[in-house]
Amino acid sequence: MSPDFFYSTERILECFFRIGALVVTSSNFDDTLQKILDEAVETMGFHRGFICLLDEKKENLVTKVVKNYNPEEEKRAFARNLNLTRHDCLLTKVVKSGKHIVLEDSENDPLITPTDRKLRSLYTGRDGGFYSTFYGPLKIRDDVIGVIGVWYQRKTTFPPEVISTLMTFANYISIVIHNLRLFEGNSQKIKRLLMLQEAVSQLNSSYDLDKTHETVISNAIRIGGADRGLLYFLDTEKGTCLISNGDDVFLDENNIYYPKIRHSIIKRALEEETIIVQAPGENATAQPVFDGYSSEIAIPLRIKHKFRAILYLGKKQGDYSRDQKSLLDILIINAAVSYDSAIMNSQLSLEAKALKTEVEKLKERENKLLGFHNIIGNSSKMLDIFRMIKDVALHDTSVLIRGESGTGKELIARAVHRQSSRRSKHFVEVNCAAIPGTLLESELFGYEAGAFTDARKRKIGLLEHANGGTLLLDEIGEMNPSIQAKFLRMLEENHIRRLGGVENIPIDVRFLFSTNRDLGHMVSEGTFREDLFYRISVVPIIIPPLRERIEDIMPLAYHHIGEFNAKLNKSVKGFTADAEKILKRYHWPGNVRELKNIIERIMILQSVSNLITPDNIPAEIKAVAPQTLARRAGEFSLLNAPYPADYRSAIDELTNKIKKEILGKALEVNRGNKAAAARQLGISRYTLIRELRKLETGNPSDTATP
Repeated sequence: MSPDFFYSTERILECFFRIGALVVTSSNFDDTLQKILDEAVETMGFHRGFICLLDEKKENLVTKVVKNYNPEEEKRAFARNLNLTRHDCLLTKVVKSGKHIVLEDSENDPLITPTDRKLRSLYTGRDGGFYSTFYGPLKIRDDVIGVIGVWYQRKTTFPPEVISTLMTFANYISIVIHNLRLFEGNSQKIKRLLMLQEAVSQLNSSYDLDKTHETVISNAIRIGGADRGLLYFLDTEKGTCLISNGDDVFLDENNIYYPKIRHSIIKRALEEETIIVQAPGENATAQPVFDGYSSEIAIPLRIKHKFRAILYLGKKQGDYSRDQKSLLDILIINAAVSYDSAIMNSQLSLEAKALKTEVEKLKERENKLLGFHNIIGNSSKMLDIFRMIKDVALHDTSVLIRGESGTGKELIARAVHRQSSRRSKHFVEVNCAAIPGTLLESELFGYEAGAFTDARKRKIGLLEHANGGTLLLDEIGEMNPSIQAKFLRMLEENHIRRLGGVENIPIDVRFLFSTNRDLGHMVSEGTFREDLFYRISVVPIIIPPLRERIEDIMPLAYHHIGEFNAKLNKSVKGFTADAEKILKRYHWPGNVRELKNIIERIMILQSVSNLITPDNIPAEIKAVAPQTLARRAGEFSLLNAPYPADYRSAIDELTNKIKKEILGKALEVNRGNKAAAARQLGISRYTLIRELRKLETGNPSDTATP
């Protein structure tokens, strides 16, 4: 055996075990391929390597991972694919023949083709020549799925026992890669099943027809991997049709869409009452509903009332898998039940569709919350703050308002002032961070003429100006320590002395302070006076960040929509359900101020029609949402379980977690009042108690006495 092969059977077996473990421990397919290649190169002492896999159509070899390439070499390797028909080279020969190729002298071997010499940088990463190389087919039985290539920096012989070991290794990692692909496919099925569960839950939670249209279309597009979708309703009594694309609903009174519908698969699905699929590349039996969408599917909704309906989906590329068709069929069955219930409860009138329904009016009233002194919020934390404001406003006690930037500390201070007996007097705000230390002192205390070089005449300070009213010192933590001492004396003695003056001027001011810093920590560091800290923090009011009061996000967002509708002369109604989810999942580091700025940016820069959709929301807001979803998906161990996974148990586990969160939040918002919580959730008090009992006992059949 060549001295270049420094490995033992034990070492190879350990390598096999590590690669086998990657199937259940890794989640990213490309990352796992990289680890496999790393093991191959490092365990067997090679210097470089790569793995190429066939694409879905089995026409091209695509470079997936490389080992020990520099950045420029990696760029060349990934820039070009090898076509099995057009490229006559060693790699395509391995794929076509299913047999390995060994080059002990890669510079002079007669197997090298002109194409190999042109493409040498693609799979060797070197421009200066070839070396001793092994190319092994990756295959499952007789089905080749790719190629692994490894080589040395100098000429080396490959004895039969070495070639046998390398082929064994190639066959083993072929199985691992095949299993990884199976797991990846199963993961997609699980994701679609979770999408279906979420969609069914949404359908069962509302009788709002517009909401149902949006839920059906948005989730059908996600499950089917489609690009567009619509719902087509035919009133069999009046012969009129209603069309919804998820955002807008309208009557086709002038038969604008009928010429397109009558020659499409929608008409066939209505007539035959069965699922109709038009796949790309087939001889078209119907005209596409939308130009450029060659892959279409139409699924009938079997509604009991006078309507016949079709869900239509179109995509530009690809087709619909058997699993997708099955899940879409289940979605439509649940949607039909939801429509039957909604129609029966709302007595849908197609002629009045242009007017707001009673459900829409109720929704608008829910979104137009009465603000407390211009502060929007109905979460339990904000309601507690409102009660505290009412209590503390009756007294002249100093108040320290703490909260992150953008939480509305100034609004809280103004609310205290307006609620107090000083409401008719001045409210003066001073930002300590915006005024330099020496200037801040003169701004607060004022100065006499001649007190310093530019003091040509007397100036009344803000403390004196606020006499009888309220003074807010914003960002009090930024106040210079030298001014802190003078300010503390003023608080204790209730009088001031202007700079350069000798007269004590009595003042009567209600002091409010705000900060986004930890003053207690600053005291321990010696950057803020301890006696001043205790003097100003008699009553602390702590404003929670927006991420801790999620129920306030949408009322605030709708409030800002109304504000900018008036300012920008627009008529945006609100958000789609998916857009609301994105806003609720974002962590809002800039709090209410950031939310307002985002709404303003959307309404200025985006072409928003009636509703703000996920496409209108900035990318930095959407980028955070999938992370939250990933964390939620990681809360249960379905994918980490031994194969095969217990799907039903995993679904039950996740469902119970979601129920527990929803019921717990409803009880928290309503302070434990079960009747109020049930009304908010749109269920009966008996149903609420029964669901709570199920969660407590873990028995889904458990019942409770109301």
